Amino acid sequence: MADIVKEYSDIKVSVEETLSERKHITNRRGNVVTPRRYHMTAEQIVKSRESWSASISDVSDSIKDKASTEFFNPYRVNGGYYGGVQSLFLLGANEWHSFGKVRGMMQDDMSTRKSPTNVKNSWEKFAQRGARVGAASTKDLMGRIVQNFRTLQRLGGVHPYGWKLRQLQTTVDIRRTEKGMYEFMLNTASIKPFYDVSAYVSDKKSVPKGVAVEDKVIITDDAVAV
Repeated sequence: MADIVKEYSDIKVSVEETLSERKHITNRRGNVVTPRRYHMTAEQIVKSRESWSASISDVSDSIKDKASTEFFNPYRVNGGYYGGVQSLFLLGANEWHSFGKVRGMMQDDMSTRKSPTNVKNSWEKFAQRGARVGAASTKDLMGRIVQNFRTLQRLGGVHPYGWKLRQLQTTVDIRRTEKGMYEFMLNTASIKPFYDVSAYVSDKKSVPKGVAVEDKVIITDDAVAV
């Protein structure tokens, strides 16, 4: 069996080949798979930035100026990742926003988009999505939004969903208040995602196994890998 590939950096160059030309790899589970590409080429960055800039022509300069000049939304326009990142941008980059405001902005913005092949708009498709095959349970809407943002903090392993944001010197940061409410921020000056729920953790012994607590910040491997 071929060596197991553990980090995306080991296959980053090879996944720029077309899907049919990519060499198969052995993942951590021992399965032979075709690797996916999670980063953008230089050409894609230029084209995607131009397209996104045109799409936000009606957004106020005061909102645009809150984000760095390098930032644009790199994800698929009709998808949930795009909707989450776009909501943080529209609310104001580099500022914390409550879950309620983020959810509301996601609904308002995603409801304006619909793929040609789907009768539902992007928000309806996201909010009404059932559990994926093999999932132990169906997450509620809050759980789904939080999970999406957590996924965009993933930079380690061979599925670094946040790599495109990293290319733009951007992260999605997450914290939880003492009352348990989630807050999110689009940080356009960092490549190290921030995840802090310690304000709501009254007993550090209850922190899940495998999670380290440093300076009252709960850090997981996939949240800080760079």
